[in-house]
Amino acid sequence: MSLTTHIGYGPFRVADFAPNEMFARFDGTLARVCDPQPASRPDHIYVWTSYGTSNAERVWLHKTALAYAISEEQGWAIERRRKENASS
Repeated sequence: MSLTTHIGYGPFRVADFAPNEMFARFDGTLARVCDPQPASRPDHIYVWTSYGTSNAERVWLHKTALAYAISEEQGWAIERRRKENASS
């Protein structure tokens, strides 16, 4: 028997999340997309890692970095946004 831990719903990319939206990282820690986003690095997203803790820091993550939705509802909202952006 093996022990598993549910991190979140997904997987998604960091770029799928809107500014101020929270997500779970690969290690289960929470992160939040910064708002506003600096324009200096278009292939990266500025995020708060370890959000809500004393270890929180802002870092650049590549827009394709692995991220998970916090709730099932958030996951479905992201899927709807992806489909709307794909059809545009």
